[in-house]
Amino acid sequence: MRLPRSWQVLILFLLTAVTLLLLAIRPEKDPILRSLAPSPVLVSSTARVNLHPEARVSGHLQTARRAWLRFEVDGAVAERLVEPGQWLSADDVLLKLDDKDYRDALIQSRAEWQQAQEDLLRDRKLLKLAERSRKLQEEEVARLNSLGERSLASKTRLGDSGVLLAQRLSEEARLRSSVATGPQRVASRKAALDRAQRNLDRTVLKAPFAGRVNQVLLEAGDYASRNEKVLELVSTRLDFVAQVRGPVARALTLGQQVTVTVAGRSWPATVTAVQPDPDPATFTHAIRLRMPEAETRSGAAAEAHLPLQAVSNALVVPATAVLLEEGSAFVFRVQDEHLQRVEVQLGERVEQQQIITAGIEAGEQVVVRDVAALSDGQAVIAEALRAVTAAPGNH
Repeated sequence: MRLPRSWQVLILFLLTAVTLLLLAIRPEKDPILRSLAPSPVLVSSTARVNLHPEARVSGHLQTARRAWLRFEVDGAVAERLVEPGQWLSADDVLLKLDDKDYRDALIQSRAEWQQAQEDLLRDRKLLKLAERSRKLQEEEVARLNSLGERSLASKTRLGDSGVLLAQRLSEEARLRSSVATGPQRVASRKAALDRAQRNLDRTVLKAPFAGRVNQVLLEAGDYASRNEKVLELVSTRLDFVAQVRGPVARALTLGQQVTVTVAGRSWPATVTAVQPDPDPATFTHAIRLRMPEAETRSGAAAEAHLPLQAVSNALVVPATAVLLEEGSAFVFRVQDEHLQRVEVQLGERVEQQQIITAGIEAGEQVVVRDVAALSDGQAVIAEALRAVTAAPGNH
């Protein structure tokens, strides 16, 4: 089907117009690729320093000592001398039991001990007399033996003397045995006396350390059974307690002075306990720091500043200079006004400083900020960051 002539003319006209338009707007020259202007970056020189890192550990304050006191003997409570909240010194009397039976037992034990001493002295005197009597009787028997068998009377007297000598020997043996075992009897009676004295002393419950009464469970007239809880005593001194990681625990020593902050105020504290074997569930170590007497807020939240093991001659960069990507660490080194992305090995981080163990050397210029937006080979203008000279903890 042929188009009408008018349509053919119109199509030709449109093609000519499009061609003329393309010729009018074509570029006069080929486009020229222009390089980006160098980007300004902040750099700092890597340096080797001695680090004295510090760990900040959160914990709380609790009483240094807490004890439930018990009577070691039975009896009715005769006196209640303290109330909860009362401050006490060591050896202050807290409760008293009715002690009449224990005083009677003490009197009886003392009498038995004194009697055992008197019996021993008596037996020693009797033993000396028995030894003398036995010697005399032996002389009599010897004299009668020397007379021979000249008369019936001599034989009778010799027999009687032999019987009497045997009696003297038996009495001497009995007394000698009594004297030998006498010290044991005296010691046994003395032990019973001491036990009775201790039981009498146990009818009075005293404070084993200075502190404050927290609870009293008995009133006057109540019956106190042996080893039953009767009174809770807490010390006036407080401890900071917390759980720390292994490196922190290993850096602490008993008696070491550290700092604890409570409600914005810093206190000197002393390391009193460090658990050597970690908790099997948390793998942390329990520590205790003794607080000064002026701090009395039991249960308050606190923060301890604990020095860690010093690191000597460590190569460090600001932590913001490290780029972490796909499990590796990189820094951007500036050389000939261009960036070089260098993979590095990281050590410990100490506050705002990162220890580098391999990859770069001391004195090299590295970018310290906004490293995520940089690329390898990028042209830059380096600006020294004079503020990053030394971080807290460097000496």
